[in-house]
Amino acid sequence: MPKRKTGSTDESFGQNLAFYRKIAGYTQQQIADMLNINRTTYTKYETGASEPSIEIMKKLSEILKVDINSLFNGEDENAALSDITDEEFVLTAEQRIMLRRYSSLNREDRIEIEKMIHKLSGEK
Repeated sequence: MPKRKTGSTDESFGQNLAFYRKIAGYTQQQIADMLNINRTTYTKYETGASEPSIEIMKKLSEILKVDINSLFNGEDENAALSDITDEEFVLTAEQRIMLRRYSSLNREDRIEIEKMIHKLSGEK
């Protein structure tokens, strides 16, 4: 898939970080608590006002279950969800588990799952 084009590396990192956090079902406060940092500091990572250390990036990668490169190189499909507020993006525990399982699949398996979802939902 094509990579999302944004104004700067910091901006795309922040957008991708927000996207993967929301997919994982975490609030900014929850991630900040897991990293043992202030929520304001974490918010600066998502807005591009500040860049996390390599150690924090590694922890984020583990928490969100994505490789570090994904945090920098998001895909176009992420853009539509990156503007959703935390209140609008509430997932059940079951949905979070399914998203984590989906995220752990390789690209080919994800494509097969997407085809099945489209078929079952009647989408074209």
